[in-house]
Amino acid sequence: MARQGGTDRGLFERPTGSGIWWIRYHDADGIERRERVGGKGLARKRYMQRKTEIVEGRFFPTVRQRPSLFDDLLDEYREAKRREGKAVMASNIGYARLRERFGGRRAGEIASDDVDRWRRDLAETMAPATVNLHLCLLRAILRHAVRTRRLKASELPQIAALKTNNKLVRYLTGDEERRLLEALPERLRLLVVVAIHTGMRKGELLNLTWDEIDFVSGTITVREGKSGEGRRLPMSATARRALLALREPQRQRMRALILSGDGASAWVFSAPRGGFLMNLNRDWYRALKRAELRDFRFHDLRHTFASRLVMAGVDLYRVQTLMGHKMPAMTLRYAHLSPQHLRAAVELLDEPGAKPWTAAVQ
Repeated sequence: MARQGGTDRGLFERPTGSGIWWIRYHDADGIERRERVGGKGLARKRYMQRKTEIVEGRFFPTVRQRPSLFDDLLDEYREAKRREGKAVMASNIGYARLRERFGGRRAGEIASDDVDRWRRDLAETMAPATVNLHLCLLRAILRHAVRTRRLKASELPQIAALKTNNKLVRYLTGDEERRLLEALPERLRLLVVVAIHTGMRKGELLNLTWDEIDFVSGTITVREGKSGEGRRLPMSATARRALLALREPQRQRMRALILSGDGASAWVFSAPRGGFLMNLNRDWYRALKRAELRDFRFHDLRHTFASRLVMAGVDLYRVQTLMGHKMPAMTLRYAHLSPQHLRAAVELLDEPGAKPWTAAVQ
């Protein structure tokens, strides 16, 4: 019903003379709401509809959400994983790279082309499997946002992984190991030595703290590996010497940091100032170039550990246990490095009990 003077209650035109009409009303909680409708006749009907819905308790306004920033989604995912007790190994580095690339942007604006360019940039300095780990983390963050209704499913970009060859085994020869250690900065040599003699993943090494090393029992505790399960590793004499050589200088550095007020950390392999060692790439790739090592990744130090065990005659079951592989197929890639064991298996047919089977060729 129009007011005196021809003005409808709850209706107004904006901009004046545009023919675009809005409605203004208060919901059951007394909150003022406005809606852009269109023509005046339609606006009048919408206004009466809303008033009826409010009186009958059928008015459920759509909550308008602010566009989600990628930084917020990343932090929410990380906190959710922390509460679940499922910290992602090497996630500090992965999260840092994601924030560096997509931080400050609206998550819904990250397009498939943006992901493709990031994948190509990563592939210039990383192995395909490592690139895929970063892509997997990005996918997990965005899908978590969809589940929590912070992002629409229609806004998810296409995230295609690179093809990998997990059966390829690259390991260091004795001469290559010598050249690599000589080319590395002194502060990283012990990290590589421990990697070769324990088979620990880079993330496991970088997240290793001193309370996880027991020099009395000679073991290292990996609290959570890639599979989500922990394991205990025996220290070889070389790994023990390397860790002991690292412990005292780091204790002195930590005491100096505490006295200076800069704080200190318990990381075994820490940054020069005692914090988490975020990035090895610069020193690592320079060392590879000086050592003239081609097609070699940090993860291949882990392959070196397993390959040397197999070539020394250690059975695959024990190698699987030390590597923390959940599936035997992951360990079978090293089987070809132990041809003497395959030959020994075949020669069992020549044992005395097998003579009746070979009588025809005698």
